Amino acid sequence: MKKLIALIAVAVTAVAVAAADPLIVIHGFVNLNALGTSWEHASDNDSAFGAFGDNVSIGGGVGVNIPFAGYFGVQPGVDIYGNRVGTKNSDTGVVSSCSYVSLDIPLLFTAKVEKWNFQIGPYLSIPLGDLKFTEKSGGAESSTDIDIASNALVGMLFGVGYEERLGLGRLVFGARYMLDFAPITLENDYGPDVKLFTRRGLEIDIGYKVPLTFFGG
Repeated sequence: MKKLIALIAVAVTAVAVAAADPLIVIHGFVNLNALGTSWEHASDNDSAFGAFGDNVSIGGGVGVNIPFAGYFGVQPGVDIYGNRVGTKNSDTGVVSSCSYVSLDIPLLFTAKVEKWNFQIGPYLSIPLGDLKFTEKSGGAESSTDIDIASNALVGMLFGVGYEERLGLGRLVFGARYMLDFAPITLENDYGPDVKLFTRRGLEIDIGYKVPLTFFGG
């Protein structure tokens, strides 16, 4: 399934060069991971909202929107996420947070109604490098780097955007919700893999959409 999504995204991107009036979408976003991310081993005293600042991810990326049948389109893309999720124990005050970078490859199906754009589709999320696990208690802080490079995940993304013409293209404002289907896990040589958290969150998104011909395509 993971390889299939990646292959389809690459194939559709290649077709975009020959498609009629494809559009390049460049965007950046802030992801509020506190709105949905769940910890596998959280106790009743743990609250993701208690560490809201540790649950804000940022990133950006680029996509190619290939329109067809007037109102519809396919939009493969590549996004870089600076993921950060955390929880706070209300009794001890200990804040536990995880941060890592991932390469997300979405394959979205889009529909356009006047100035509104609707998106839905799967994505493949590939962690890059190590996950940094940090614990803060009072003035003390400790951290550990853990290799999660082998844990590629599949998820689903859906959202809505509003666009206004600006210069040669369109300025796009939107909100998207993304959810992984499985938790980030750590490989354990001495027993079952350790499940940490399942990444979910609301993205506040802003981007700019221009014709591919703007880049000499």
